[in-house]
Amino acid sequence: MTEIFRCRIDRKLLAEATRVAEQIGTTPGEIVWMLFTQLVKRRELPFTPPANRHQADDDLVNVVRRNRIWRDLDDAEGW
Repeated sequence: MTEIFRCRIDRKLLAEATRVAEQIGTTPGEIVWMLFTQLVKRRELPFTPPANRHQADDDLVNVVRRNRIWRDLDDAEGW
């Protein structure tokens, strides 16, 4: 059995996230499902949110963060 989960998100962010999801062959709904699956499995976020991010560091942080997320997801069992 499934539930409908609703949340508010910036329209531009959702549009960009949808485009990125399609580029990697998935959907925003599947990404939320993956996040929740790992949240329950690990009992923590499957990535470490940056504490003090500066605008000048955004490009570097995003690349490092994205690589860490992909590595952590690749290491996950039970998908």
